[in-house]
Amino acid sequence: MSPPSRSYSLVLVGDLMIGRLVDALLPTSISRQSSQSDPEAAAHTVDKYVLKRSPELKSYTYSSPWGNSLTLLQKADLVLANLETALSTSERPWPNKAFNYRSHPANVRCLAEAGMGGGARRGYVSLANNHTLDWEVEGLHETVKTLKEAGVEYAGAGRSTEEASQPATLRLGDDAGWDVNCWSFADHPSDWRSIDAFNLIEYTAIGREKIRGQLMSKCQSREEKVGLKIVSMHWGPNYRWHPAAEIVDLAHWMIDECGVDIIHGHSSHHVQGVEVYKGKLIIYGCGDFVDDYAIDSNFRNDLSAAWRVTVGEYQGRSGLEVQQLEVFPNRIQRFQAHLLERKDPDHNWLEEKFRDLCLGFSTAVEKEPGDEGQIVIDVKGQR
Repeated sequence: MSPPSRSYSLVLVGDLMIGRLVDALLPTSISRQSSQSDPEAAAHTVDKYVLKRSPELKSYTYSSPWGNSLTLLQKADLVLANLETALSTSERPWPNKAFNYRSHPANVRCLAEAGMGGGARRGYVSLANNHTLDWEVEGLHETVKTLKEAGVEYAGAGRSTEEASQPATLRLGDDAGWDVNCWSFADHPSDWRSIDAFNLIEYTAIGREKIRGQLMSKCQSREEKVGLKIVSMHWGPNYRWHPAAEIVDLAHWMIDECGVDIIHGHSSHHVQGVEVYKGKLIIYGCGDFVDDYAIDSNFRNDLSAAWRVTVGEYQGRSGLEVQQLEVFPNRIQRFQAHLLERKDPDHNWLEEKFRDLCLGFSTAVEKEPGDEGQIVIDVKGQR
């Protein structure tokens, strides 16, 4: 009798922005250490307004950004996020940007609190986004150095073109387990086209060849033990409920032509629909998980989710298959993630909106939520 197949859980979240006001709340703060180079005077804002309204935030720690989601993250086999800030002490911002986000390098401990560091290969951050270079190439290099020293895997940008194009390799199980290769790309900002070590793509034949070249190249991981290929995409404009046709086409192409299993999309600032395409999973927009942004009352960018994906070993052949997606509604409140109970009106709002968005992709969502109020999609049953 063959041994039972194993299953694993991955938790994906969208934008993790621990700069600006969040940085000013954390125990180590670049906005306090170098206030003269802070374009938005974050420490001043926190001291004069935020802490007066919410004095309990004086005890804000490295685990605080995760709020009540920390247990969910720590129990997962892998955690993937989009790091929407530089981790840097650089004092030279990229010129003429509306927002330049940075967090003190010591705040990489926030990632460690979620079990993403220490070289365990269970945590990964996407660096291909529109804030990685906010503090110039110097800031990017310090970010990469900080992540490397903390044992956090990363992809999408680096200190060289080769480093930016290499996937992060995570590990499911022990040494005999499965490797998970994670790539990262962004479709903006075009101003960073001149930076070779930033994984910028366009929706053209040339752009697709760049993607194909990376996704189909031999990696340093054990080829025979690569169970999943995951691509993080920072794509599309802010505040659009539906991804553009060129985004949907590219997602399908990466699955058809490059063997991608999961697409981890972000950039819109709010949730978008999910598509099950040929048994593979496309999360077009995860939403923001932690930030300090103003709230748009129409798009409710303070509401997002933690996205738990269950994968399992194929029966009778090698590899892993995507089996289930569980969506845990989240509200950003007081600069923390807050997973919502089902009775919360915001849970209902997000669930209704998400179900409607999934209809556009003919994605079936289970009628009843899970035991923890999570929204459930049976991926395996929709092949």
